[in-house]
Formats: sequence, structure tokens, C-alpha cells
Amino acid sequence: MRILVNAMLSAIVLLSISCTKDKKDDSRQRRFVSMKLDNRIYLSENPKGTIYVPNFADENPDNDYPKMVLTGQTYNGDQLSFTLVAPTLPFTPGRYPATKKGNSMLIMLNSTYATLTSEGSTDFAITITRIDNVSVEGTFTGTLTETTGGGGPRAVRDGAFRAIVTQISQ
Repeated sequence: MRILVNAMLSAIVLLSISCTKDKKDDSRQRRFVSMKLDNRIYLSENPKGTIYVPNFADENPDNDYPKMVLTGQTYNGDQLSFTLVAPTLPFTPGRYPATKKGNSMLIMLNSTYATLTSEGSTDFAITITRIDNVSVEGTFTGTLTETTGGGGPRAVRDGAFRAIVTQISQ
């Protein structure tokens, strides 16, 4: 009897071990922009990221520095856009405040027909936490102002993004 119980327990343990699947953690593959604005969560899946290489050959001084643009759209049709500038390539992890010329966020809310911008904000900043040749991820937070309708300042909280980036010339 004891041999039979040991054999059955061994069989149960062996079967339970062999039946478990290896779960692959693919959370790093997810691409998104998410944030809280006025206690509402906005989510954009699969945003597009483009890094523009400086063009020193023309007369336009506005394209003489590297620029990264991230754009996305929520399921409700709201448009989100970030623009970051750096003194030289490559972009590096760090804080990119909206007080520096070229760094900004623009949101066009389809549901309320409002346009929000970080222009003039003293506390809005985008932070790149990780960047490589293929993807960029980071966080953002601060105050946005409404350019349409004269609404007051609106706080963005818990902003985060992860996107695939491509590099092209300006």
C-alpha cells in the first residue's frame, strides 16, 4: 500500500510539473502612450516615433538640431503629440522640460474639441528613461493650458510612453 501511495504522489507531481507552460513576458513589447487628465485615463496604442536628423545644408535654422516626434491616437480619436530636441545625436535618457525651446506636448481632444499645449508651462517635462536604436520609453507630467475656449490649466499625471522610433533626415 505504501508503495502504491508513493507511486501515485510521484506521478501527480511529475504530471503537474510537466503540464506547466513557460509564460513568456511580452509586456516590454507593448507600445503605448497613457496618462491621466482631469481624472480621466487616456490611452493610445502603438504610437509612432520619428527622430529627425539635423540638416545643416539649407538656410532654415529650425532644423539644425535633432528632433524626436512621438504621435498617437486614442480609441476616441484624441490626438497626442510630443516633440523633443537635443543638442546632438543620439538622444539620451534624461529630463526634457517644456521650458526649453522645442520640447512640447500637444493634445487635441476630440470629445470636447479642446486643444491643450505645454507652451508656457513652467512645470511640464518629458523624461526619457530608456532609449536605443529601436525604441524609446519614458514618463511625462505637468500642467497644460487650453488654447481653445479659454479653459484654465489642466494637470497631466502618471503619463508614460513606449514607442518604436525610426530615424530620417529633415
